[in-house]
Amino acid sequence: MRRRKVKKIAGLSISLAFILAGCSWSTDQLGPNTYEISGYFDFTMKGSVVVQGLEMQADAQCKTIGPDYVPEVFSISYKNRVFNYDAQRASAVIKYHCVKQEKKK
Repeated sequence: MRRRKVKKIAGLSISLAFILAGCSWSTDQLGPNTYEISGYFDFTMKGSVVVQGLEMQADAQCKTIGPDYVPEVFSISYKNRVFNYDAQRASAVIKYHCVKQEKKK
C-alpha cells in the first residue's frame, strides 16, 4: 500500500511540474480513438520522464471519452536533454488508442 501512495505522489509531482512551467504538449487525433501526443519538459534531462507526463495526459484524454477508457500505448519515442551548440530539450512522442478497460471479476 505504501508503494502505491509513493507512486501516486510522484505522478502528481510530474503532473504539477508539467502544468506549472517549462513544458508544452500537443495532441493530434490520428483516427477513431487513436491519438498522438508530443511534448517537452525543460526541467529534466530524461525523455523517459516526459513520457510519464504524456502518459498521464493521455489518460486524461481517454477519460473525456468515458470513465472506463484508458490509453493503450503502441508507440513511444523520446530524446534526452543535451547541451551543445543546438541545445535540445528532453522531449517525447507517444501514440495510443483509447480503449475500454475490462472490469476485473
